Amino acid sequence: MEFADAAARNEEVFRDVNDRIDAGADRLQVATPLPFHCECSDAACVEKISVAPDDYKHVVSERFHFMVIPGHENNEIERVVARHSEFLVVEKVGEARRQIERDHPQQRHRG
Repeated sequence: MEFADAAARNEEVFRDVNDRIDAGADRLQVATPLPFHCECSDAACVEKISVAPDDYKHVVSERFHFMVIPGHENNEIERVVARHSEFLVVEKVGEARRQIERDHPQQRHRG
Protein backbone atom coordinates (compact mmCIF):
# COMPACT_ATOMS: atom_id res chain seq x y z
CA MET A 1 0.00 0.00 0.00
CA GLU A 2 1.83 3.08 -1.21
CA PHE A 3 -0.22 5.58 0.81
CA ALA A 4 0.69 3.94 4.12
CA ASP A 5 4.37 3.84 3.17
CA ALA A 6 4.38 7.52 2.20
CA ALA A 7 2.45 8.48 5.33
CA ALA A 8 4.85 6.56 7.56
CA ARG A 9 7.81 8.27 5.91
CA ASN A 10 6.23 11.73 6.36
CA GLU A 11 5.74 11.03 10.03
CA GLU A 12 9.35 9.90 10.30
CA VAL A 13 10.48 13.30 9.00
CA PHE A 14 8.30 15.10 11.54
CA ARG A 15 9.56 12.82 14.33
CA ASP A 16 13.15 13.64 13.40
CA VAL A 17 12.43 17.37 13.66
CA ASN A 18 10.77 16.86 17.04
CA ASP A 19 13.64 14.74 18.31
CA ARG A 20 15.97 17.63 17.54
CA ILE A 21 13.72 20.04 19.45
CA ASP A 22 13.69 17.60 22.36
CA ALA A 23 17.49 17.22 22.28
CA GLY A 24 17.83 21.01 22.44
CA ALA A 25 15.43 21.12 25.37
CA ASP A 26 17.57 18.52 27.15
CA ARG A 27 20.78 20.47 26.52
CA LEU A 28 19.22 23.70 27.78
CA GLN A 29 17.20 22.00 30.56
CA VAL A 30 13.91 23.41 29.27
CA ALA A 31 10.80 22.03 30.98
CA THR A 32 8.17 24.48 29.71
CA PRO A 33 6.03 23.67 26.66
CA LEU A 34 7.75 24.00 23.29
CA PRO A 35 6.35 24.12 19.74
CA PHE A 36 6.68 20.54 18.50
CA HIS A 37 5.64 19.70 14.96
CA CYS A 38 2.39 17.83 14.33
CA GLU A 39 3.42 14.28 13.38
CA CYS A 40 0.50 13.64 11.05
CA SER A 41 0.67 11.91 7.68
CA ASP A 42 0.18 15.15 5.69
CA ALA A 43 3.55 16.19 4.25
CA ALA A 44 2.24 19.74 3.81
CA CYS A 45 1.29 20.17 7.48
CA VAL A 46 3.23 22.93 9.22
CA GLU A 47 1.15 23.16 12.39
CA LYS A 48 2.74 23.11 15.83
CA ILE A 49 1.65 21.57 19.13
CA SER A 50 2.65 23.19 22.41
CA VAL A 51 3.97 20.28 24.50
CA ALA A 52 6.27 20.01 27.50
CA PRO A 53 9.42 17.99 26.69
CA ASP A 54 8.53 15.38 29.34
CA ASP A 55 5.13 14.85 27.72
CA TYR A 56 6.81 14.44 24.34
CA LYS A 57 9.19 11.85 25.82
CA HIS A 58 6.22 9.96 27.24
CA VAL A 59 4.52 9.78 23.81
CA VAL A 60 7.61 8.62 21.93
CA SER A 61 8.53 6.05 24.56
CA GLU A 62 5.99 3.86 22.75
CA ARG A 63 7.51 2.87 19.42
CA PHE A 64 4.39 3.22 17.27
CA HIS A 65 2.93 6.32 18.95
CA PHE A 66 2.87 9.77 17.37
CA MET A 67 1.28 13.08 18.41
CA VAL A 68 -1.06 14.89 16.06
CA ILE A 69 -3.37 17.88 16.19
CA PRO A 70 -7.03 16.87 16.68
CA GLY A 71 -8.53 16.39 13.23
CA HIS A 72 -5.20 15.31 11.72
CA GLU A 73 -5.60 11.66 12.65
CA ASN A 74 -6.01 9.21 9.76
CA ASN A 75 -8.13 6.14 10.52
CA GLU A 76 -6.63 4.22 7.58
CA ILE A 77 -3.20 4.02 9.20
CA GLU A 78 -3.63 4.77 12.91
CA ARG A 79 -5.96 4.68 15.88
CA VAL A 80 -6.32 7.25 18.65
CA VAL A 81 -4.98 5.89 21.94
CA ALA A 82 -5.01 9.09 24.06
CA ARG A 83 -6.57 12.54 23.95
CA HIS A 84 -5.00 15.66 25.44
CA SER A 85 -6.17 19.26 25.28
CA GLU A 86 -3.55 20.22 22.66
CA PHE A 87 -3.02 16.92 20.82
CA LEU A 88 -3.97 13.31 20.22
CA VAL A 89 -1.68 10.33 20.57
CA VAL A 90 -2.13 7.92 17.67
CA GLU A 91 -0.78 4.42 17.25
CA LYS A 92 0.19 3.17 13.80
CA VAL A 93 -1.65 0.10 12.53
CA GLY A 94 -1.54 -2.10 9.46
CA GLU A 95 0.91 -1.31 6.66
CA ALA A 96 2.07 1.95 8.28
CA ARG A 97 3.09 -0.02 11.36
CA ARG A 98 4.87 -2.63 9.25
CA GLN A 99 6.72 0.17 7.41
CA ILE A 100 8.05 1.48 10.72
CA GLU A 101 9.10 -2.05 11.69
CA ARG A 102 10.98 -2.43 8.39
CA ASP A 103 12.64 0.99 8.58
CA HIS A 104 13.36 0.92 12.33
CA PRO A 105 13.67 -2.63 13.68
CA GLN A 106 14.86 -1.44 17.11
CA GLN A 107 12.86 -1.84 20.31
CA ARG A 108 11.90 1.81 20.57
CA HIS A 109 11.01 4.05 17.66
CA ARG A 110 13.18 6.81 18.98
CA GLY A 111 16.92 6.34 18.79
